[in-house]
Amino acid sequence: MPPTPSPPPPPTPSPPPPPPPTPSPPPPMPPPPPPPPPPRAPAVPLTSGTFKLSGSNELATGLTLSTSYSLSFTITPNMIQAGWGSIAHVTTDGNCCNYGQRSPAIWFIPNTRNLYVVDGHPSNGHDEVCSGSERPTLEKDITYLIEVVSDPDSTTLLVDGVTRCHDARADREVLHDVKVYFSDPWYSPADAEVSDVIMTGLLLSSPPPSPPPRAPA
Repeated sequence: MPPTPSPPPPPTPSPPPPPPPTPSPPPPMPPPPPPPPPPRAPAVPLTSGTFKLSGSNELATGLTLSTSYSLSFTITPNMIQAGWGSIAHVTTDGNCCNYGQRSPAIWFIPNTRNLYVVDGHPSNGHDEVCSGSERPTLEKDITYLIEVVSDPDSTTLLVDGVTRCHDARADREVLHDVKVYFSDPWYSPADAEVSDVIMTGLLLSSPPPSPPPRAPA
């Protein structure tokens, strides 16, 4: 008898199909943009004309001062004085040296026309903005624009739009019942004429009084 043929070998199984590719994860979402800075409070003019500095001259009272504020004015210096010459003093109550009593305050240093600018904060209510070598010197009969710009973390002094001093600050708080003097009750007034006193960062609870009339020539 012829031999019985061997059965055919089983077919070789096909390899399984490759698994589908793992999809790539989506790219991470970009972080949201930072919120815009809060708008600065509108400028509040405290004077309507030029006046000669005089003691206890209160331009405004009952103000609320935010943690970002500025004080600007034009000044024309005259004669040098032997003592401290008070120009401006923003205070919650009194002269010195709790937080809020000099926010800011500005003088001429005795026997000079060098600006001495203080802007306090909770850890030092009497903190000068400029170092000794940075203090600007103003000349007689020249009109200057002075600006003190205070933010939660710094204070900057500008003269005619140019930064002259910049100093760090911290932990500011909103100040209430603030008075603005040009000049103050505690020092002799500087011999100078001032105009265009403007503040930002304020909420007025009562209108500022009219500025004093300019002294006759």
